[in-house]
Amino acid sequence: MTGESLKIKLIQFKISQSEIARKLGLSQQSFNQMLASSDVKTGLIERIAEILSIPVYVLYGEKQDTNAAVASGKGSVAVSGNNNVTGVAASDVAVLKERIAMLEKLIDEKERTIKILMGK
Repeated sequence: MTGESLKIKLIQFKISQSEIARKLGLSQQSFNQMLASSDVKTGLIERIAEILSIPVYVLYGEKQDTNAAVASGKGSVAVSGNNNVTGVAASDVAVLKERIAMLEKLIDEKERTIKILMGK
C-alpha cells in the first residue's frame, strides 16, 4: 500500500494524521515520512488498523467474503473473520473431517520419521 492511499483511507475514517501519529507514539514528522513512502510497511498498517479498531483488510480496501466456497478440492477452506468455517454443507463437513484425519496421520508419520532419524 502506498502512503498516498493510506492518507486517503485516514481521511475516509475522519482521523487526522497528527492524531494517528500521537497514538502511534511518533512525531508528526516521522509519521509524514512514513506516509511519503511508495510502500508502507505492513506492521505500520496493522498498528493503524488496531488504533482504528478495524480489520486490516479494510485499510487495503478489500471486502471480506464470508460466503466463499469451502473445501474446493484443492486444499482451500474459507474461514470468516471470527475463525468459523462458513457456508458448510453436511458433505463438506465429511470432506473436512476426512482431510483432518489424513493430515493427523501424516503428522504422526513425520514425527516417527524424525525420531528414527534422530536415533530415538
